[in-house]
Amino acid sequence: MKFLKWLLLTILFVIIAAAVAAYIFLKNFDLNKYKQMAENMVYEQTGRKLTIAGDASLGISLIPTIVINDVSFANPEWAKNPQMVKVSELELRFSIIPLFSKQIVIDKAVLKQPQIYLETAKDGQNSWDIKFASAEKKTSSAGWLIKNANAAENSSALNQLKDFVAKEVLIENGIINYLKHKDNSLTNLKINHITFNTDGMTSPMNADWDVVFNDMELIGKGTFGSLAALLSGTEEYPANVDMKALGISAVANAKIKNLMNDKLSATFDYNVYNPAGNMNAPETTLIGIGNATLSKVNLDISKLNIINNTLKGKVSADISGAKPYVTADLSGTTFNLGDFKTNKPTAFNFELINSANATAYVPNDKIPFDLLKSANAKATLTLKKLIVDDNLTLTDLALKAALVNGTMTIKPLDFKIGKGSVNLTSVINANNKSISLQGTSKDVLITDVAKQLQVADQKSFGFISGGNTQTYFNVNGTGTTYRALVDNLNGQVIAVVEPSKLQSGQLKFLTSSFIKQLLQVLNIDTSKAENVDLKCAVVRADIKDGVATFPKGIAVNSDKLDLVSNGTINLRKDKLNLSVNAYRSGVAKVSLVQTMTNLFKISGTLQSPSIAIDQNGAIKTIAGAALSGGTLTGAQMLLDKDTAPCYTALQNTIFKDKFAKPTGITNAAQKTYQGASATVDDGLNMVRDSAKEIKNIGKGLINNILKQ
Repeated sequence: MKFLKWLLLTILFVIIAAAVAAYIFLKNFDLNKYKQMAENMVYEQTGRKLTIAGDASLGISLIPTIVINDVSFANPEWAKNPQMVKVSELELRFSIIPLFSKQIVIDKAVLKQPQIYLETAKDGQNSWDIKFASAEKKTSSAGWLIKNANAAENSSALNQLKDFVAKEVLIENGIINYLKHKDNSLTNLKINHITFNTDGMTSPMNADWDVVFNDMELIGKGTFGSLAALLSGTEEYPANVDMKALGISAVANAKIKNLMNDKLSATFDYNVYNPAGNMNAPETTLIGIGNATLSKVNLDISKLNIINNTLKGKVSADISGAKPYVTADLSGTTFNLGDFKTNKPTAFNFELINSANATAYVPNDKIPFDLLKSANAKATLTLKKLIVDDNLTLTDLALKAALVNGTMTIKPLDFKIGKGSVNLTSVINANNKSISLQGTSKDVLITDVAKQLQVADQKSFGFISGGNTQTYFNVNGTGTTYRALVDNLNGQVIAVVEPSKLQSGQLKFLTSSFIKQLLQVLNIDTSKAENVDLKCAVVRADIKDGVATFPKGIAVNSDKLDLVSNGTINLRKDKLNLSVNAYRSGVAKVSLVQTMTNLFKISGTLQSPSIAIDQNGAIKTIAGAALSGGTLTGAQMLLDKDTAPCYTALQNTIFKDKFAKPTGITNAAQKTYQGASATVDDGLNMVRDSAKEIKNIGKGLINNILKQ
């Protein structure tokens, strides 16, 4: 803060020099004759050149006013800019009564279009470090003023200066530039206006300002301690401000010690408010107390209110290094993410989450990895309840995160859903542009995750009991954009539903035309409600380079329907290619048409899926039916049926022993069916010429079915 002291003193010098000249003018009525005297006085004391290039004149007014044009004060020789201070016009208004006692009291000083250029050399020299002449050196008759300004800590000097301090100072249309030669960095302050008011050197100051700091507009007002206390820097200095920046309002009351040296410290209270929608953020209020030094800031947050969601805790920032190091420990009771929905003006733009529905919806926008390089941090967050939406509530949430040299590690993020538990870890690395996510869940009821799956009435679809799920996922990707990240995704995702009792019936969700068509092909009548014993259900996806492969990875095993799906979803191209084998259980004989409905494929895109015949499966089925006279027995129908689909889907995963593998008669029957399938394949090879005709027959049958 040392440069601030000399910045104030520099402005003070200009005013004092003008005041001395004004005193002479008022006695002799020709100030221009004494401009050289003022310039010599400043040069004797500072070694810097003061130039009064314009005329000095007496303002036409009942109040004595001096107007001096084109005043400048030089920088040291090594500085890039030759002038440290330039003022287009300096106007001084004097009190009349003190003039009768031959005293100079300035009522108001106006600095128009001031330009201040501060610089720090590579060796650490500052342009505002001014070496004053020694007390023994012979100086001009007015030299004592400037020497006393440098000795502001001396009480007698302050008394001598008090009459020369303007009671009101107005700075208009100015600039302050600070250049550091070491890294060639430039800090810029544009002054629209700054106003100071005080009754004297030792009286409190009032100020208001409208400035732009490095393109950020700062508007505010405040009350401060005296100018004497500010320059001495030895007293506890009060500063109470009410300001606005970037649309954010802040009120702070501070007590500052050692303001003008490297031991600066402060204690303060604060109240910060961000209105809804400002900076694309929700309505936020931050209230608390804090303390700070030149190297560290500590905040004790009594209330962080984000749209009526309240947190509290402690935040600190160590700013002594090249990067700030931030630590945060926050906690809360209930936090509702429903308040942040994008259709509300208070919402955050959760861009990645909202855009990740499918590749076509994932933008090619750049991921802001560089933000992770701007600081290092360590944070903890605990919440008793996190409401995600009306259908999902998390409890006992605990998060630990660390940001070190561009790598953010979240380890762990733990929470509960109902009686089940979830554990997540993640690493976001800005250095190699990668994101990884791992997690498991245990004993989570599917109805706690999606309340719409609860049975609402006697005709609706839902879980009557059970619904216990286990999940595992380990995915990672690289890329500079969200789209590239999805295109390069790798890993594995598994979800398992344990034995449950369901009720079939009307769906109150997933009501798209495709879903209706799919249910029709599966011969599921949603108008009828019946109990279904679900033995298990599995979804297993192995992802490599943006392609999700389902190695018989979608499986449903129940007393009414068995289903196995095999194929891929290409996230790069947004293409579906899934074959589905579905069988109604407990059927002794079925017709060819009934069997054909069990063998189909899903193709198209995630946005526009379609159902078509599974040609390979149809050929086998039709050929088998032809050999059996047009109908199939239960055994013949199950040429490719897996009697333990959940066990098959989970092979070579962490859940490989979750379900028992087929044994005894069941295992032997499965091998028989698979052997029969191979026989049909061989038979088709022998009748290849008729295969095309059979395939066309199958297409026609399926098309007729889908039109029903």
